[in-house]
Amino acid sequence: MSLKLTFIVATLLLGPLSALGAADGAKRIELGPAETVLADKALGLRYFPDGRLAVGRTRPDCRVLLAAGVSSFLLEGPAMGTFTKASKVLDKGEPGEFDNGYAGINAAVRAKPGELLAFYHAEDQEGMKTVGHGIPGFYGRVALAVSRDDGASFEKRGPVLSGRFAKDATGPGDQGVGEPWVLAEPRGEFLYAYYTSHERVDGRGVQICMARCPVADATRADAWKKFHAGGFTEPGLGGKDTPVFTSGLSQADAVFPHVVFVPGLRQFMMTFCLNVWREADNPKRSGIYAAFSHDGIHWLREPMQQLWKVPVVPAIGRELAWHPTYIPDGDGGMHGWLYYGYSESWGHPPSHKPHYLMRRRMTFVAGNP
Repeated sequence: MSLKLTFIVATLLLGPLSALGAADGAKRIELGPAETVLADKALGLRYFPDGRLAVGRTRPDCRVLLAAGVSSFLLEGPAMGTFTKASKVLDKGEPGEFDNGYAGINAAVRAKPGELLAFYHAEDQEGMKTVGHGIPGFYGRVALAVSRDDGASFEKRGPVLSGRFAKDATGPGDQGVGEPWVLAEPRGEFLYAYYTSHERVDGRGVQICMARCPVADATRADAWKKFHAGGFTEPGLGGKDTPVFTSGLSQADAVFPHVVFVPGLRQFMMTFCLNVWREADNPKRSGIYAAFSHDGIHWLREPMQQLWKVPVVPAIGRELAWHPTYIPDGDGGMHGWLYYGYSESWGHPPSHKPHYLMRRRMTFVAGNP
């Protein structure tokens, strides 16, 4: 059976962008109780999902790509949230290669028939200091891998997005760019790539940036352009970038963007994580958030909603919820599931538990955020 790994949002070619105005009424989101989808060690997986879920299809069966450990896997099952098989489809590179420490697929699209494009978070960990809590440091890039067998295997094509600055072994433990999410904008002309920039330049912290590429040229690294100073003008490899969304707070990071177009709102929605550095075990402003945009480029600070107060970066012995992915039911996107990685006490066994796959029902309701 064909694995049509074109995201639900990427297939919603809904006409001219001029029609994508703000929806009538306020946007308030409610989350239901938590459900375990796959527990730690289920199907042989550990530390997962380590990025967003790349949903291929939900009918007649379900197929999803995700990162687990330092590699990427294809999940299969009879329905979304019911998985019975996991197969490794992409592994980290050899010593000296740009992805020598990690290769985690976060997004996938089909730009043309028979060719599946997967975008993955690639880590060069060699010579890097730890980021703490036993987690290796990294210089990140966004890389492309191509499948011609419906996601059963991938051929690596190399980086398409990299940082402005080269790796610095004396610098912070996290550098470069990564944690990508990619979707087709509603006209179907461009692929939009959202990513976390770990470059602390011009006084900014770790924030959310974006790039784009004509769909027809998506396999060409030189066709990707970063958003900078109001336009897509900088090369994807080594160019400057301007954040399209920031935490809005000092000593806080906005990370792990996931973007969908919600037809019922006639807007794009981004779910992401906000990490306030000093809150530790007492999250108040840290947590999982939602923000909105008319065009997928310019994001509204209001109404931004905190969906869940929770720590969103791993620390030994602490609760963790991160990498949110909103999967709509198909009824205009107003109801669906928020999938995420979770641990009640994160860390290394046996005294603590790696993160594993959970979900919560997510619903838009009338009323103010």
